[in-house]
Amino acid sequence: MKTAIRSKRSIGVTALALLAGAIAMLLVAGPGPQAAKASSHREAPLIATDPTADNTDLYAFVSPDRPDTVTVVANYIPFEEPAGGPNFFNFDPSALYTIHIDNNGDGRDDVAYN
Repeated sequence: MKTAIRSKRSIGVTALALLAGAIAMLLVAGPGPQAAKASSHREAPLIATDPTADNTDLYAFVSPDRPDTVTVVANYIPFEEPAGGPNFFNFDPSALYTIHIDNNGDGRDDVAYN
């Protein structure tokens, strides 16, 4: 009889320890990575007053026609739908559009496109 009681207690203690360990792991690891979302478009107060400097998206991918190169596409000036043309904003000649690319993972740009 005592053996059966001890077994139930040890099972309860083990289950409680496993539960506490799982909760601790969740607290340390966090909920994990979240799904990527689209970039923001003019929600920041200062950029709303300067739409020609507002960068929206940046795409980088291996070029389909030359696998030894990377294609980089940058979008600026959000909320321009095809139906809104032909009066689209132009690039601002007084704005500096720069894309910094790090080729070796040292956190410093190896190439900069202006």
